[in-house]
Amino acid sequence: MQIRKAFRYKLMPKGEHIRKMKQFCGYARFIFNRALAYQKAQYESDNTVKFSYTRLANLLPEWKHEFE
Repeated sequence: MQIRKAFRYKLMPKGEHIRKMKQFCGYARFIFNRALAYQKAQYESDNTVKFSYTRLANLLPEWKHEFE
């Protein structure tokens, strides 16, 4: 007999935690939009370009130094 359990959690952040969560979401959105613009520019310049995660991941350190 197999018993299945589920747990339900509710996050209730306050003050500083809310600010940090919003900041993290903003960073993620910025990086996503930046990567999307890069891919779009690459596609428009050369339609045979294949996109890969590693190519975009290698750009992250450059963007980090560009936007400190």
